[in-house]
Amino acid sequence: MYRTITATFVLGLLALSISPICQAFEIIDCGSKVGKFTSVTLAGCDMTKPVCDLVRNTNASIHIEFTLDKDVKEVYAVVRGIIMDIPMPFPLSNADACKHSDSGIICPLAKDQTYHYMNTLPVLKSYPALSVTVRWELRDENNEDIVCILIPAKIK
Repeated sequence: MYRTITATFVLGLLALSISPICQAFEIIDCGSKVGKFTSVTLAGCDMTKPVCDLVRNTNASIHIEFTLDKDVKEVYAVVRGIIMDIPMPFPLSNADACKHSDSGIICPLAKDQTYHYMNTLPVLKSYPALSVTVRWELRDENNEDIVCILIPAKIK
């Protein structure tokens, strides 16, 4: 019996020393004021890697579940790539979440309710291959952040 326990323990240590430990990337709240995100899903990202790979000439889809601390009339998305502390805009063709039915949002939004926002960011072929932090904000009619998240990424 002791041999079985010892063998299992040794094999476990050996597996840890051979295989790298997976570290999932962390999505950080960067100043949500009017609400808070409860979950973020990024289609195509391997959540076990330290960054989300954004492949050029494809689309990156995001799903943000959030709740509100107050009633909101309008929701706008603002997306930037932060490169060497310089924010560069990532243009969205459907930034007004209230006017685009594919966003999952129907305005106005009520306090203490849970909402599911969806959007797709085109990763253009012209983008250079580099590491970037994606700053995705959902703003209200007063330009306050409902949700602000930072996503570590790499354009490939």
